[in-house]
Amino acid sequence: MFYLTSRELAQLIPAEDSFILVDQDELTSKLDAGRRRVPFLERNGQYWGLPSSDENAIIELNRLRKAGANFMAFAWPAFWWLDQYSGLHEHLCSNYRCVLKNDRLVVFDLRR
Repeated sequence: MFYLTSRELAQLIPAEDSFILVDQDELTSKLDAGRRRVPFLERNGQYWGLPSSDENAIIELNRLRKAGANFMAFAWPAFWWLDQYSGLHEHLCSNYRCVLKNDRLVVFDLRR
């Protein structure tokens, strides 16, 4: 599963782009997409835990977009985020294109 997930990310995300990975810091060491990945939430490049609210998650998403992240990927261990943070999910669906949705990943293209 890790190989397929890494391969899908590498095929979808250009080599020069970075992406936000929502995985609760469970897969970071197991995925090798050859792209710069940013944990969500993050501080100084390290996983920082769960957002306190949808509003906080959206603020952090916008901060990371401005810092250069062009994609946001939810890996299967964090699919529950899409329900728990329904405001974030609605914001993503309303403003960005979902470019992949399968049993391993849900990926949004954050470029407008």
